[in-house]
Amino acid sequence: MTAHQFRAKRRQKFLTEQYYLLNIFDLAESSKAYAQGVVNLRARGDLEPAGQGGIFKDQLNLLKLRYTAGDAIDELKPVYADVLKALGEWNDAYRVYIKALAVESGEELSDYGTPLDFDDLSHFQLAMDVVSLGVLLGDGDALRQIAKWLQQHRGTDLLFESLIEPAVSDPRDNTDFFHVSPYDPLIDAFYTVETPDEASAKVKEYLDDWYKSFEGAPWHDGHLHAVEGEYMPYYGYWSFEAAAVCVIHDIDDSTFRNHLLYPKDLADWARTNHSLARLKPGASKAEGSDSRSNRVPGGEPCPKAGWWLTPAKVGSRRYFKVGEVMPNVKGSSYGSTFWQWDIDQSSPKL
Repeated sequence: MTAHQFRAKRRQKFLTEQYYLLNIFDLAESSKAYAQGVVNLRARGDLEPAGQGGIFKDQLNLLKLRYTAGDAIDELKPVYADVLKALGEWNDAYRVYIKALAVESGEELSDYGTPLDFDDLSHFQLAMDVVSLGVLLGDGDALRQIAKWLQQHRGTDLLFESLIEPAVSDPRDNTDFFHVSPYDPLIDAFYTVETPDEASAKVKEYLDDWYKSFEGAPWHDGHLHAVEGEYMPYYGYWSFEAAAVCVIHDIDDSTFRNHLLYPKDLADWARTNHSLARLKPGASKAEGSDSRSNRVPGGEPCPKAGWWLTPAKVGSRRYFKVGEVMPNVKGSSYGSTFWQWDIDQSSPKL
């Protein structure tokens, strides 16, 4: 890939191909170092779970980096699975650590705790990232597992509950939330507004204030602190939660979809692939049982008659007969053409 091709593909202007490749290598080496650190601590009988936390953050940063570099959304699914696996290992290690502390101190400590402390803004944002990505990728099983890991925080934060609600069988009704800044406008977008235009305006307000609200976070201004020839502590600045809220609450993003921090490609993919419908218990497995015939590359014959659409073209929904060649969309900025079976098989209304 040439430098020009990389610049055309990337989703944010701060990332160069050089630092993309350096960061890929640096994250891999960092995770190896954390893993070895865990082994060394265990050899000394130390159950401190910070190493597992470091691996989780590395995996999440890798996903952000690949999205920023322009990877196709489908290619991010296995990366998200690695993020979820790392979060589970951090959570398990934390609970083992807490149990050991309880035995040592003789105190009764919670055995369903989580290393993600919602009082800490940086920890809360990690939770927002991993939950919002689950929403956008349509991974209901992941959201239900995260809800179990974060059981300690169920019913304590309005935004968190609103994001997992489509996937869980036990939604919690609460009006409290941990952080007024920066999340208040985003919550207003689905909780207090009276019109669709007001909802869109609130999301835009949230996006406009998002970056400066995180001043002091470890990743803030990372694109300005490259270590020449080694790495750059920048993986992408993305408000995944803004896109997830728009998808869940059907908020029109046309007035802010080109905002630097808004992951519009993920939002578009989620809508096209009916991610919200696939969050419901049992929906993921049912959808996945026939996944090969539900997604067809352009130029291939249609495997079953019905309504299909492609994210490579706006307004692409059309009816195909069995065997009819599904065309490629030329000149699309989306990339390769893939036709996807529309869950809604009703005929268009006249």
